[in-house]
Amino acid sequence: MAGSWDWTPSTGELLWSANHFRLFGLEPGAVTPSIEFLLAHVHPKDRGRIDAAVAHAAGGGDFESVDFRVVRDDDVVCHLRATVAIVDDGWGGGPRRIVGSIQDVTSQDSVARKLGAHAAVSKALDEWQEFEPGAQALLAGFATAMNLSFGVLWVPERVVLTAKVVWHLEDASLATLADATRDHQPGYGGPTLGRAWKSRQPVASNDPTVGKPPRRATAIRDAGIEATIAIPAVAGHETLAVLEFLSVEAIEPTDRLLRALNGIGHEVGYFLARHRGELVAPVLTPREVQVLQLAARALSATAIAAEMQVSPATVKRHFEDAYARLGVSDRAAAVAVAMRQGLIS
Repeated sequence: MAGSWDWTPSTGELLWSANHFRLFGLEPGAVTPSIEFLLAHVHPKDRGRIDAAVAHAAGGGDFESVDFRVVRDDDVVCHLRATVAIVDDGWGGGPRRIVGSIQDVTSQDSVARKLGAHAAVSKALDEWQEFEPGAQALLAGFATAMNLSFGVLWVPERVVLTAKVVWHLEDASLATLADATRDHQPGYGGPTLGRAWKSRQPVASNDPTVGKPPRRATAIRDAGIEATIAIPAVAGHETLAVLEFLSVEAIEPTDRLLRALNGIGHEVGYFLARHRGELVAPVLTPREVQVLQLAARALSATAIAAEMQVSPATVKRHFEDAYARLGVSDRAAAVAVAMRQGLIS
């Protein structure tokens, strides 16, 4: 949808077409158009930039095309693009007039975000070398592309989920939220994280405090969070982790968005399946991992001892300790379980 506008800065007179009203969720003529009304509905994060653009144009400066967000009275966030068509500088003695158009580019912005998110995730996984920085880059890349403020990688730890990696924009309220998040260990029955884990489908909610403990709920409200997304990292029929992202904007959970998030979840899940051993606390010592890694290469116990420069008795002890930790009774089973869990390759 597109509308038009006609603004006389010196008098403050502003005229809107019928479609301009509709872009703000209003019936034509429902309000008297004014710059004050416009600015009051500009998204807080865009307000400073639009204030400056309006002041520049009112002072006789050039008015360039500008993209910005507005928050309608029904709380819907729209992405708009204002473009100047005519600038009448009053050469005939009249006041300066600026005439232009305004267009809803919300769907275009949504497509660009999803494409950017896919590209950011693929880049982070391709460049992944170590778990902590790799996960940080994954969360930051996706969040930046989708204009989100906060991201968490939740992993299983017995009967709860644990925040293994947390990323957020530089902001004191988000730092407080990060502390509350690290102290939170949700179960698998929650309405957002638990639902995503069990259903193996992404969940988007505009009620980000539901099911949260008081401390985290308070931190979410104080940070101005309006929505949450939970993306399960799925490999086959198994959920390995959940990516949670928080937004200061409401989110419309369209089928197209959820399909895109589902694809990202499977891409991340396929990758994490090869890094299972890094998702949870180590179950084997470094020496036990080394013994099983060499065993996977079909080396004998004597050859393993020579490779590690230890005695055969020490190798035997490492094998027995690994059997006990993995719940198996022989070398072949230990190697198989360690490979399946991503402890060795």
